[in-house]
Amino acid sequence: MSDHTTAGASTPSGDGASRTDCSEALLRVYEYLDGELGPDECAKIQAHLDECGPCLKEYDLDTTLKSLIKRSCECEQAPEALRMTIMSRISMTVIQVDRG
Repeated sequence: MSDHTTAGASTPSGDGASRTDCSEALLRVYEYLDGELGPDECAKIQAHLDECGPCLKEYDLDTTLKSLIKRSCECEQAPEALRMTIMSRISMTVIQVDRG
């Protein structure tokens, strides 16, 4: 069994940044794909993907899936009522998480 699930957890790398473990990298892969991470976090995820074959494979699968969904759905737009419902629920989730 591979030890990639704990490889590099909070271990300093040669460039002064801390390394990212697999669970964090995989948890944040969609944020990374969507450009929602700051430069430091992006660099940490990229460094992990550069070193970890299993996570890179998962990243490649997620990239392919995201591209397929975009290509399949780009000609259709969700009805406005559905979009508003989704945005409302996202807002409520953020509020609930912030209040803990």
